[in-house]
Amino acid sequence: MNDDLANFLASFPYAASTRRTYLDVLSRIFARSQDLANMPASELLEILEQSGWGNARQCVGLAATQKYLAWKFGHNHPALTARLKRIQGKPQRALDKETALKLLASFNPYEPKGARDLAICSLDLDTGLRESELCRLQQADTDTERRVLQVITKGGQWEAAVFGEQTAAHIERWKAFRKIADGQGFLFTHSRTGEGLTPEGLYSIVREWGRKIGIQLSPHDFRRSFAVIGTINGAPERVLMEGGRWSDSKMIKRYTRTLRLEAVRKYLIVDGLLGENSE
Repeated sequence: MNDDLANFLASFPYAASTRRTYLDVLSRIFARSQDLANMPASELLEILEQSGWGNARQCVGLAATQKYLAWKFGHNHPALTARLKRIQGKPQRALDKETALKLLASFNPYEPKGARDLAICSLDLDTGLRESELCRLQQADTDTERRVLQVITKGGQWEAAVFGEQTAAHIERWKAFRKIADGQGFLFTHSRTGEGLTPEGLYSIVREWGRKIGIQLSPHDFRRSFAVIGTINGAPERVLMEGGRWSDSKMIKRYTRTLRLEAVRKYLIVDGLLGENSE
């Protein structure tokens, strides 16, 4: 990483995941530019078009590059006029109730790793925490008696979340196996070493859960599942916003698109016509 890029990333309160993403996309874009100081908008768009990235990644690349160029060269840089149309992506994975139950039943709560993984899975379903938030969650900030936790979220702010009785019991079972039982440090650690989990490590753990029950699975699927299953359970949108720590309802609407489509099924024309005709 060159000094300018390091100083740019250090000049904003970006989350660690955002820093990693910006470092990746900016390094790739800068490697293809001949003259960053005078890069025209057309060149930036051409680099993004030839990157092989999807629309969402290109939009991230555009935003990151323009933030850097404004920081480095000022707000009159020619590439700041570049624009990309954001295309709404296809619906992403979320667990349904049946698959969530199957996943919960796949853990062995009577051995350390199984107890830990069941606690992580249950807590993530109840709260929709991001992987980085799960990894930084502290024992001292997780109250299983009141069933509430506090954690520094993506925006760098302290936020609270609540969880259920079963999840609290799973957390307490894991804590009985935890290497250092002093009520301090990270709540979730490696079952053998006692070291804290990293987002990358948690991603690998969750991916293995999915393989075990024959599905694709990533940590962020749980955040979407929180919105989807919560909606199925009848939670009002405002309640889901509070529970998932969303500032508006855009992400909830995005995550539950497939549910809105499913509601149309009982009104489909051909099945209705054939049903009437068979009476």
